[in-house]
Amino acid sequence: MKFRFLSIFSFIILILFSNCQTPHPSELSAKESSEKTLQLQYAEELETKVLKVGPTQEITIGQLALKSFSNTSSRLFSIHSVSPVKTNAPVLPGAIVLRKVQVDRSLEFEEGTTRFHHATFASIVEFLVVNSAGEEQRILGHSEQITSQTIPFSAEDTESKEKIAITIQSAVEEGLTQIASLKGFSRILKSQNMFQR
Repeated sequence: MKFRFLSIFSFIILILFSNCQTPHPSELSAKESSEKTLQLQYAEELETKVLKVGPTQEITIGQLALKSFSNTSSRLFSIHSVSPVKTNAPVLPGAIVLRKVQVDRSLEFEEGTTRFHHATFASIVEFLVVNSAGEEQRILGHSEQITSQTIPFSAEDTESKEKIAITIQSAVEEGLTQIASLKGFSRILKSQNMFQR
């Protein structure tokens, strides 16, 4: 009887001990979730980055880039947070940082004349990515050129701002697609896609 009591008591102690040692399912899912998420950051100066297109007219290309960055990233990855980072601040592992955006414009005239022919817009963005091992990599995203037959930002122009926004979106998407294929980030992408399915 004494032996039976001791074995039952030992069995109960063993069960209680194993329950204390085994992580709760919600703790496991929280840990797995943190491993599958990324920290999104952007250079603080992008908040005020503008493209001057006339004596008094500006386009907030930094804000356009940040909007594209946030929207596209949330479609590709599970995002932990979005925050600004100062220029020389250290970047933590598992971060994607949007550092720069640039819009190139060019006007083409008919050869030998001053008659306007067409304009083109193209954008480029720069990312800094840091994998889980702390290794940094610079990624550039480019857009295709978009052509306009209207003189940009003239009285009759209603398209140029929209075309600039499209090129920025395209450049951001290209850069993030490259990042998604990088070792260390592809695991997060695949996990997120599997979860969504």
